[in-house]
Amino acid sequence: MKNFVRSLREAKKYWPSIILASLCSIAVAGLWGANIGAFYPILEVTIRGKSVDTWFQEQLTGQTAQIALLKKNEDSLRSKIATEVSTAPLLQQQLKETSAELDYANKRFETYSRIYPWVQAWVPQAPFNTIVMIVAVLLFSTVIKHVFTVLSETLVGRVSFDLSRDLRRELFHQAIHLDRAQFSKHSASTFQSHITHTTDILCAGLIATLGAAIREPLKLLACLVGAAWICPRLLLISLIVAPLLGVFLYVVTRKIRTNTRRVLSRVSEYHAVMVESLGNVQTIQAYQMEEHEEGRFAEATLTAKKYGLRCLLLASLTKPIIEFLGVGMLGTTIVCGAYLVLNQQTTLFGITICSEPLSVSALLVFFGMLIGASDPLRRLSAVYAQMYSGVVASDAIYGMLDQTSKIKDPVAPKTPPARHRTLSIQNVDFGYTSQHAILRDVSLEIPFGSTVAIVGHNGSGKSTLINLLCRFYDPLKGSLKLDGIDFREMRVADIRSKIALVNQHTELFNDTVTYNIRYGKPDATDDQVRYVAREAHADEFIESALELGYETIVGVNGQKLSGGQRQRIALARALLRDPEILILDEATSQIDMRSEQLIRQSLQAHRGERTMIIITHREKLLELADMVFEVQDGRLVQVSAAELQSRVERKAA
Repeated sequence: MKNFVRSLREAKKYWPSIILASLCSIAVAGLWGANIGAFYPILEVTIRGKSVDTWFQEQLTGQTAQIALLKKNEDSLRSKIATEVSTAPLLQQQLKETSAELDYANKRFETYSRIYPWVQAWVPQAPFNTIVMIVAVLLFSTVIKHVFTVLSETLVGRVSFDLSRDLRRELFHQAIHLDRAQFSKHSASTFQSHITHTTDILCAGLIATLGAAIREPLKLLACLVGAAWICPRLLLISLIVAPLLGVFLYVVTRKIRTNTRRVLSRVSEYHAVMVESLGNVQTIQAYQMEEHEEGRFAEATLTAKKYGLRCLLLASLTKPIIEFLGVGMLGTTIVCGAYLVLNQQTTLFGITICSEPLSVSALLVFFGMLIGASDPLRRLSAVYAQMYSGVVASDAIYGMLDQTSKIKDPVAPKTPPARHRTLSIQNVDFGYTSQHAILRDVSLEIPFGSTVAIVGHNGSGKSTLINLLCRFYDPLKGSLKLDGIDFREMRVADIRSKIALVNQHTELFNDTVTYNIRYGKPDATDDQVRYVAREAHADEFIESALELGYETIVGVNGQKLSGGQRQRIALARALLRDPEILILDEATSQIDMRSEQLIRQSLQAHRGERTMIIITHREKLLELADMVFEVQDGRLVQVSAAELQSRVERKAA
């Protein structure tokens, strides 16, 4: 619940809308009770044929007589207390009750006295005209009530959607800034599910809480106050079933919360299956696994459906429970009220219920107030279900937002040199889990301008070393340094601003070729974009093979391009950054031999201008390297030129 309260606290920044919506809810509640109370004068007029003016005069006269009688009784009791010592405790209790009745009678007289001048000025004298006027006012107030209701719901909806947008942005920010280790615990599909589905559930919960959860209790309160005005003790009797049903409601809503949490978990599961299958659709079709994937998806959605139906069943149970509360209140009132009216009694079971017998009109309006209270009770059943779903959604969202990235800036960061002289890897141990080490005691000194090649079999740790160099992870032991400054002592942005990475699995955006190349330097000119495209030997296919040239949309992750074309665009993007350290992680694996030769020539021309780290299996690229290292059992072992030549010859043979 604390996370849901936290979301409500965050909504305070939209306080003008919340205050205005609350004022509208108060107005709705007031009009709701007033509309029901308006039937009292109608009933009095129709049943007795009296005008409202006459009724008020009778009430004032009756209240004056009652006040005089109560004052007389109060004086008499005080006199008896002074003389009859033996019965003093009983007389003290009677005096207390009489004084309370006198205070109540005085308040009613004052209220009637304040209202009566308005009645004389505005209410017609004829009974029929009075009814017409009251009905007209009732219709007008109903229209006004609905205007306030629409305005309240609109304002609350705006606050909720604004807050859910903020949360979506925060979740997206968390996803793209969270370190890779923390991100991998959730996966992209979990973030996608929370950004879309979970925030919608929270939004519905906030709308229910800031809207109906405020408006409906106020409407309920208005009706209960109206009923209490007529006969407060009869109202207390009608509420006798409330505690028992409250316990049942508490049990059901707790189960709703538990099952909603399971629904969110299952939604994340089928969302993950969906994203994975649609992302690998080519492999699915190639291996004829369509039915298998359909089965996985069907099973995941079936589980989500089962828990969803369970939530629906529990939510539907709140309606009869709350409705039973309303019927119980009304039934109790009908029995007790009918006894009081039909027998013109003021007591039940020896307990004083009212100071004078209730009229038929008063009892009917009392019934109307309780019926009016049952409608907000019925609506609150749906509100409770949405609120508890919102509680679970807030736990899921804030649980993810509260995770802190392990890769973060130091409190007092050091500034790296404008151009580093040495990149150092010193005694580094690393594993994605503490039980399984991938790199062991790795050390390497790379002077600026050097070209280093790293080879090794798949899974040996080459890409892991690249992850450390880009500070996607921190080593478990040892350090990486620029000119003696530990990576952990510098801002992450300062480190990565010096690096450009070209991966084997090229990542492109569904935009133009220009946009994807310029991603390496957003303020680059068109001439600079074309220059690096020529350097990466991408210009030739962009101009000749793509219909719109540099303005061609490449598709989701560059699916409209071949693998080699994607890699050349990624290389151009990296070159545009003009990095101090250029990292090529199998960046030419999907390029034909001619393109590789051209790229090799381009890299050769820029040797010495930047540090280059090349991970490759291509022998020709190894010729660019000043030093070649092989990852063996998690350690870096330098390989001589003679040994490389021998390997090439053995492979050729």
